[in-house]
Amino acid sequence: MRGLSQLSARERVLLLGGGALLLTLAGWLYLWQPLLAARASQAERIGHYLSVLALADRAGAAPMTAAESPESAAPLAQRVTRSSEAAGIPLARLDPEGVRLRITVAEAGFAEVIAWIAELEAGAGVRALSVEIARLTEPGRVSLRMTVEEAG
Repeated sequence: MRGLSQLSARERVLLLGGGALLLTLAGWLYLWQPLLAARASQAERIGHYLSVLALADRAGAAPMTAAESPESAAPLAQRVTRSSEAAGIPLARLDPEGVRLRITVAEAGFAEVIAWIAELEAGAGVRALSVEIARLTEPGRVSLRMTVEEAG
């Protein structure tokens, strides 16, 4: 404070006003902007989860059995392949295990994988027996191993 007393009144006003402006700018840049970015990111994630929940609700409202499914005459592997192509999920491997089918997906988006699994169970007459989802290093990307069988 001793240094301020040596300055003229005009210099003190300029120095204090500049300091206040600098603090305001720093608060906006380092506090407010990251909070807005985090809020937008969370809103997007919530939107994805809500869309998956809506899809699951629709699937639960009118579940189709294998006998009702229009694709029930097609082989299991063919139905899985068709639905994965429609969902944009690249299949890495399909391994038949008797009446079951083991599916491997090397990399896909988490929301897309969940929506695809819900669509498989709702529309393709397929029941998931086991699902193993592993995170990848890229955010939102996962790998999948799943065993499925006929729903009916």
